[in-house]
Amino acid sequence: MGDIDPEIPKRFHNGDLEALREMVEHCQGSVFGIGLKLLGSVDDAKDYCQDVFVHAYEKRQKYDPERPFEPWFYKLALNLGRQRLRKRREIPKSDAMPEKIAGDSAERSVIEDERKEHVRHVLQKLKPKYRECLALRFESDMQLHEIAQTLGISLGAVKTRLRRGLMAFKEVYVKGGEFNEVY
Repeated sequence: MGDIDPEIPKRFHNGDLEALREMVEHCQGSVFGIGLKLLGSVDDAKDYCQDVFVHAYEKRQKYDPERPFEPWFYKLALNLGRQRLRKRREIPKSDAMPEKIAGDSAERSVIEDERKEHVRHVLQKLKPKYRECLALRFESDMQLHEIAQTLGISLGAVKTRLRRGLMAFKEVYVKGGEFNEVY
């Protein structure tokens, strides 16, 4: 994700609906990806994505236009995701099904969709603090210092969460193992 034009957040802060549209256009892919990784299903991620932008618009007066926009926005998005996760009592089942089964690439498409489904399933087994870091790093392509600022934690804590999250992910994805209490 590239940096957003600095004028857009200022206009957004003042209630400019065109700025909101530009924000949605710029950020919706990564917000949807974060929602999918946090919540596990396409429908939940779509609802989450829409709710994030509505919530951001409602809370726009709390944003300081003199500060970087992305950390404020993604912190707001993650808080909304955490709130949804707290309301759940079980690991969500993904509803993703292969969408394109046609022609010579059907087998490849099915295999790729199954791989993506397996990744989503494994991510759902991670603690939310690891899932958040992984989603911000690999889905939103945020730098480590941006993740630290967004989550309000130290750079060292981000590195630790990423390392532990990747180790736990690898343990389940590659080895098919179960998590130890450490993760």
